[in-house]
Amino acid sequence: MKKQLFSLLLLGPLFGLTAQSLSVQHVTVFKNGKSLLYKSGKILTGNSRYSMTELPEALYGTYWVESPGGELSSVFAAVDSVVAADPTIGPAEILRKNLGKQLIVYVASSSGSGDMVLQGVGERIFTDLNRAEYLVIKTKDGRWSTVNIYHIRTFEILDAPDFNITAKKAIKHLDFNFKTNKTEQEIGLSYLVEQLGWVPVYRLELNDKTKGRLSLRAEIANNAEDLGDVEMRLAVGIPNFAFATKKSLLVDFFSYGETMDLGMELNPYRGNQMMSAQGRISNQMLNNDPEYFDGLFNPERNNGADGSQAEDFYFYTIRPGKLPKNSRLQYPVFETDIQPMHYYACNLPGSNSQQPSYYSSKNTSDIEEKIPVTHFVEFKNTTAYPWTTGIVNLLSQNSAGLQPLSQDMLPYAAPGATCRVKIAETPEIRVTQAEGDVDRQENAKKFFSTSYDKVKIEAQVYAVNYKTEPVTLKIRRSIEGAPLSTEQKWTTKQEQATLRVNPSHLLEWVIELKPGEERKWTYSYEVYVNM
Repeated sequence: MKKQLFSLLLLGPLFGLTAQSLSVQHVTVFKNGKSLLYKSGKILTGNSRYSMTELPEALYGTYWVESPGGELSSVFAAVDSVVAADPTIGPAEILRKNLGKQLIVYVASSSGSGDMVLQGVGERIFTDLNRAEYLVIKTKDGRWSTVNIYHIRTFEILDAPDFNITAKKAIKHLDFNFKTNKTEQEIGLSYLVEQLGWVPVYRLELNDKTKGRLSLRAEIANNAEDLGDVEMRLAVGIPNFAFATKKSLLVDFFSYGETMDLGMELNPYRGNQMMSAQGRISNQMLNNDPEYFDGLFNPERNNGADGSQAEDFYFYTIRPGKLPKNSRLQYPVFETDIQPMHYYACNLPGSNSQQPSYYSSKNTSDIEEKIPVTHFVEFKNTTAYPWTTGIVNLLSQNSAGLQPLSQDMLPYAAPGATCRVKIAETPEIRVTQAEGDVDRQENAKKFFSTSYDKVKIEAQVYAVNYKTEPVTLKIRRSIEGAPLSTEQKWTTKQEQATLRVNPSHLLEWVIELKPGEERKWTYSYEVYVNM
């Protein structure tokens, strides 16, 4: 299809409004860097058609046009070849356009002794096998000279030059075809785009041991399209756009090749890059240090987030104002009071019946193992909306003001659920453990034709609180075998169903330690071992 450019430009003002003239009503923003835009409005049509040449970057399988009155009959896209002015003009193009005119050409000398000057008429340009272009000049003295255009340093055109240089251009267009010949139609348009996503950033202020405040702000990165004052719906959930890994067929004519193996492209597990955009947005986040937050604007406190629920997703609804392409925004979503509960926790090294030497080498006289102890804060979501997974910056109030503590991940918490956040590892609480076998019965059990010894393990735990305040300490251990007895109250739970000779159990002790208090206790369990 070959058209003259002037005819296309004449049709443009009448029937070719671009997609950008449609008003964006709302956009749903996901944390994986993809967003669903919805636009609607009235368009001018002619000959039952509306045409646009600025095609959106819609992702595969998501471009959808609808007409509230049922007027839409089809959507058509094509590439036209048109002749247009070439904005990239090089020396070869200018010389080719002005062949037959008097020239003075200055050719760089290989010896560096000065330019070689040729004056004459440019007769033709040819290309050799290496794609190098040469200008043939008939000089004033009747000689014929050939020079490599790449070696021409500058040139003069003695006659009036012609700079009307054109080239064939590929112009994409997309048409909406309607059933009736109305001059105005109303449409709705939705499609998924990349490079528009959001990242949750939390700030947890601990005012004292029982009071705190949790704030959420959305950091939005828009590299997709200019957005006006639209409603934004920030999605809380795990998005699954299995096939939206490339552009829609309607808007991309050059990425699918001559043979489009759509059967292969429809494999959701092939080349899925759903989280790549999220990684790009995470790398663009601002530094979350306390001075940055303190110096940021202080919005009116919002104690509740507007939003809605749909299946497995919740959507925070915000209206932050205009957000142009290639811009960033941080916007408050909610703030809420919390009632934190502080405790310290550690995990004792687990047992391993799959390595019999572990038990044969263990002895109560072994050097005690020092276990890292971590300070956690736990609190309940008392709001009516979920808290999405995101980074959280923790600060604590003291006489000098808010002090930075740490940065961690706040896990997803549904309304009524409890979440915990790590503050830091503490050196002021020490936990050690030692264990060894105290009894053994050889060939005590046959399991799947294999004989096992029954080994009784006795372990000892030592905990001490060097802090100047009482603490709650939770100690856990995962073992393979059956728990027997303990000198300190515990809870035990079988972790999972198994067909192995030894079930897995989770042991947990919760103790209160006063300042300077130390506690020591012994517990035992039995395990079957194939020696």
